[in-house]
Amino acid sequence: MSGTVSGPLIQARDVVLAPGASHARSGLPPIGPVTGRDVELRALAAILEPDSTAPAVSVVAGLAGVGKTTLVIRAAHDARAKEWFPGGVFFLDLRGYDPHHAVHPEVALATLLRAMGVPHEQIPPDQAGREILYRSMLNHAEPTLVVLDNASSTLQIRPLLPSADHRVLVTSRHTLADITGARLIDLGVLEQGEAEAFVRTALRAANPHDNRVTSQPEAVEEIIRLCGNLPLALTIVAAILAGDPDQPVAELAEALSDNVTRLSELSFGDNLGVRAAFDLSYQRLTPDEARLFRMVSLDPGQQVSTHAAAALADLSERDAAKLLTSLRRAHMLEPGERRGWFRYHDLLRLYAEEQAVDEPERAAAEVRLLAYYIAVVEQRNVMDSSGRYARWLESERGTLVRVALLADKLGRPESAMRLVFGLSDFLLLHGYLNDCDVLFPIALTAARSVGNRLDVVYALRNSGELAWERHDDDSARAHYGDLLAVSREAGNPVGEALARRRLGAVLRRAGDPRGADAHLTAALQLDRRLKDWRGEVDTLLLLGKLARERGRDEVAVGHYLRVLELALDHHDLGRERRVLAATAHGPQRRSAFMRLWWSHAVRVYVGRGRAERARVLVELLGGARG
Repeated sequence: MSGTVSGPLIQARDVVLAPGASHARSGLPPIGPVTGRDVELRALAAILEPDSTAPAVSVVAGLAGVGKTTLVIRAAHDARAKEWFPGGVFFLDLRGYDPHHAVHPEVALATLLRAMGVPHEQIPPDQAGREILYRSMLNHAEPTLVVLDNASSTLQIRPLLPSADHRVLVTSRHTLADITGARLIDLGVLEQGEAEAFVRTALRAANPHDNRVTSQPEAVEEIIRLCGNLPLALTIVAAILAGDPDQPVAELAEALSDNVTRLSELSFGDNLGVRAAFDLSYQRLTPDEARLFRMVSLDPGQQVSTHAAAALADLSERDAAKLLTSLRRAHMLEPGERRGWFRYHDLLRLYAEEQAVDEPERAAAEVRLLAYYIAVVEQRNVMDSSGRYARWLESERGTLVRVALLADKLGRPESAMRLVFGLSDFLLLHGYLNDCDVLFPIALTAARSVGNRLDVVYALRNSGELAWERHDDDSARAHYGDLLAVSREAGNPVGEALARRRLGAVLRRAGDPRGADAHLTAALQLDRRLKDWRGEVDTLLLLGKLARERGRDEVAVGHYLRVLELALDHHDLGRERRVLAATAHGPQRRSAFMRLWWSHAVRVYVGRGRAERARVLVELLGGARG
């Protein structure tokens, strides 16, 4: 080489004269239109646009098969089409959840440098050198987008983050919250309408005349439910249907309805399967995380509390909370309806149950779970006076019903009985009679097999109350008849009083006033002997109603006056209202009865210094006369 040189002279041993290597300006995989992610695509576009003030790094996280890669690639293609990144759009699958082929940062850097046009022989041999060269080249490049797909940890991607003003999109099954300043986007499953459009679009792409989605909407809805609205599962469903154009959607729905085989059915070919995708996430868990992931599936509820998970796994609540949070960040669990509760995606629950089939700790964990729920139900029943127990029962009712059924299934009748006893008053009071229909026979059978006489008394009482609420007089009479016999045999006057009171009510409703009067009179004597004023009120109200129906107004008034006196003596406004409501209605001689009753009631109120209440009754009496 010869010529005039002005300025600094640089001496080099080797000079390579060759055409400049071209950048791989877009290494994005091809992708078609994306269905059902319009909101998410707009959010990513707002992040990627040139004037955006969003953080340089955004992480799209979600469970396996939720469509993270598809979403991010579509957003990257859209950005490239708008020429937002003249420096290039680089894509790299880090395969972070593949235990055998995960891409190490050193290898990832080499791949990115080659994509930027660096010859192989000029790529530094060590990771530190590659990082320096990678960031140096990006510092002098026009705005660039780097898409890092399928990352399993921050350690895998941190060496790949540029230092200049470029954009990075990361997808991961973990919520990578330890990337300082990153925008975190949690991607959920498709909404119902989006899922239907997803399947319809996929089938129409294969065959524009395929109208199975629109012609069989109920079957499609069922398939979407069975797939948990998960895009990967819906992709497999669409592939199965597209591959067999004559298959009715209802036939596939039937095949997927079996919980045992559903994950096996949700596969297509060698490389597309829900179970295989879940396998990669599961294998990434630590041993403690994997153990709790399996254990939580033993709780039959739709969601599990931190306390129940701790009992299952025999952990402290703090340790259980940490592991549950880790599983949530790995998207192996979802947050429940309240803080501290967790749940599975439907398909992940099936997967977890598969993993727990041969769990060596299974039996011990189930015993711990039953003991936990029994202790909570019994302790809260005794200790709570603030209403929080009722609210807890309302939120946990479905779980507790399933736990009681689990106890029965496991052959633990005493546990089942105790759980049902803890729930029974709440279920009856709030009208959950369908639950009672299922549980009360279990408790009655258990009480007769393993319980004592008091247990049998309580179980019969519950069964009788259920029959009463169902207006099943024959069953009510049978249960209360058994309750009366067992109570008398056991020397339990409380049970006997309840049985006679209810038998009296049943017989009155069945048109047997004499039989009703005999039982109610005996119940009243027991109530007074027991000094059970509440039971006495209930019995007197029934006796008052029976007397009125038999035309014995003075007898009825005597019963009602005693109820009023008891209510006033105990400052019980609810029972005071009950007797006033009961006396306001009657089948015959309404006005005459009301004048008789109110004249006595006014004297009771005045005698107890409640003249204002007496004036109200006088006004009502005037209205009755009118």
